[in-house]
Order: sequence, then structure tokens, then C-alpha cells
Amino acid sequence: MKLQEIVGWLDGVLEVGKFDDVSNNGIQIAREGDEISRVAFGVDASVDFVKASADAGAQLCVVHHGISWGGGIRRITGSEYEVVRAAIGRNVALYAVHLPLDASIKCGNNRELARHLNLADVERAFTYHGNVIGITGRATRTGTFRIGETDVRLKKGMKVGVCSGGAGDFAVEAKALGCDMYVTGEASWGDVVAARNVGMEMVCAGHYATETFGPRALSRLFARRFPSVSAFMAE
Repeated sequence: MKLQEIVGWLDGVLEVGKFDDVSNNGIQIAREGDEISRVAFGVDASVDFVKASADAGAQLCVVHHGISWGGGIRRITGSEYEVVRAAIGRNVALYAVHLPLDASIKCGNNRELARHLNLADVERAFTYHGNVIGITGRATRTGTFRIGETDVRLKKGMKVGVCSGGAGDFAVEAKALGCDMYVTGEASWGDVVAARNVGMEMVCAGHYATETFGPRALSRLFARRFPSVSAFMAE
């Protein structure tokens, strides 16, 4: 499969062009040659991730957190140099997609978290950089749901706000929306205090843990669209 065909599909299914993002979404590192037979999906474009993906035969890595943000890479030094060296040395391309993968109703982190928590009556909520990226919904049953190493205990009928990653600052907004609980990845101490001040129960299940859901769902969607290309999750 041609790399550009895969990139075009990713851009389209995630509606990348609609987002004002701090990430420079799309191809961030190119490769020599355009034939792709194996794609690795994951959260972070770390050196370990790139090496593990290449060792497993991937020619393309698709991640939530890339290496090019804001004005782009001004200097290829330090951490960025190590990732670039690992990718180019192994001839692996890197595609990054940030907010579109949080927000996607088809395969986004927050929609998949809502599915994992068995939420119904879902509505989009929580605006970041002009993009609505989170979700609220009602718990359909009483139970305990595991996210990473964290147990989330829900009662049937309670309203739950969900926004993955470092989105603790939405806890107060979740309270204003009538949520009984707010689930995110991590929060600053100020966000924790603000949530307590308004009586909002906030669960921080881990930045990484809450953002594995989108890449995993995207890999499944990709596999259905491109059955001739092997797709897998890598750490």
C-alpha cells in the first residue's frame, strides 16, 4: 500500500483539517520508499516505541503524541534528535495526530473511553483551542471499570464527564454541566483543588492510560479499511 494513500485516509477519517491544534498533525518524519505493509499504532513517539515498531517490521508509526509542536522543530537536538535518528536509521515514517484523535466520534480516545465505561446518551463537551474534544454520558450500570491501574466506580444513572490526557482543568466545567464524576488522565494540583472546591469527584486514571483507547480503535478501523496491511499496537 502506498504511504500517501494511507496518509490521505488518516487525514480524512480523523478530519485533521478541521482542527486548530498545538500539534503539527500529519507526517512528521518521511521515509525512503512509499510502500507500506505494516503499521504500528501507539501513544508516544518515543525512541523505544520507534525501535520496537521497526523491530516488529513496521514501515510507518502512527502516534497520538508526535515530536513537532507549535512552530515546529527549530533544532534537531536532545530528545527530538534521538527520535529522528531512530526513525531515519530504521527507515520508519512517523504520522502524528493529537486533538483529532481525542475528539473523533469514530475512534477517538474520549468516545472509546465512554464505550469502555458503558455510557449512554453521550454528548460532546469540553472545548480546547476551539475544538470540542470530550464527552458526557450516563452510566448504564453500576460497576467498576479498569483504566490502566485505576478503578473507576460508577453508579447506574450518574452523569459522567470524560476527557483524556492532561485535562484536569475541565473538572469545574463538568460540574456546571451536571456531572457527578469527571474522568481524565492527569490534573495539576490547582485543578484538584478547584474540583474539590465545587464538589466535583475527579478520577485521574493516567495520561498514558486514557490515551491508549484511541490508537487501539484507530488500528482496528485501519485494519478493516486496509486488510492487506498488517496493523498492530506497540508500546
